Amino acid sequence: MRTREISVFIDESGSYEHDRLSSRYYLVCMVFHDQSVEISAEIEKLESALEAMGLDRLHCVHAGPLIRREGEYSSMSREERRGIFRRMFLFFHNVDVTYKCFVVDKNFIGPHPDVHDSLLQQIIGFLLSKSDELSAYEKLKVYYDNGQSKLTSLLKEAFTIFASRTEFIPDVEPARYRLFQVADIACTLELARAKLLSHEGLSESEIAFFGGVKKFKKNYLKLLDRQRAN
Repeated sequence: MRTREISVFIDESGSYEHDRLSSRYYLVCMVFHDQSVEISAEIEKLESALEAMGLDRLHCVHAGPLIRREGEYSSMSREERRGIFRRMFLFFHNVDVTYKCFVVDKNFIGPHPDVHDSLLQQIIGFLLSKSDELSAYEKLKVYYDNGQSKLTSLLKEAFTIFASRTEFIPDVEPARYRLFQVADIACTLELARAKLLSHEGLSESEIAFFGGVKKFKKNYLKLLDRQRAN
């Protein structure tokens, strides 16, 4: 009998530190995928679409640089970049996954230890609320690229509640996993949501890219909410 497994792809946005130079928000997004649910057909559609846009079919989509016209996207027009972003978002919307984003607003907490404590409390609270659901799986495979060592330690601490069944996958490279790229786009969109909720507002590059706040809410947040875990 096949082992029931669930994958958890994790990405973060912002700085774990808490000083005047760090970002206001720190976000961690988790994308959950039951490995018995096939998504290869949607991956094929995505990669064929990327190829049709003139990219390598294995191109690793980076949401933030797409919006800000940075790095490999610096020579692309806004419409070209929007097309890539929309196609990646469509893939996200079409695959059978759920996600949860944890947000720390540093304006409302104290120094660095409070970033850790607030985030850990949120993650453990969520995992406990989903304990029955997650305990139905014999294995939880956690994919994180160890981009921030402090977050790596925190995740290992949080997942100790499922210690006997949790496996942290080593040497995770975002380019190898489309669902890791989904976690990246979820982080990017949830950061924008956090800024709207706090009345900070979107950046100039976000407003230009998404076509304004109304279009952003209609085209992205409404659809995003359908896959957002409670």
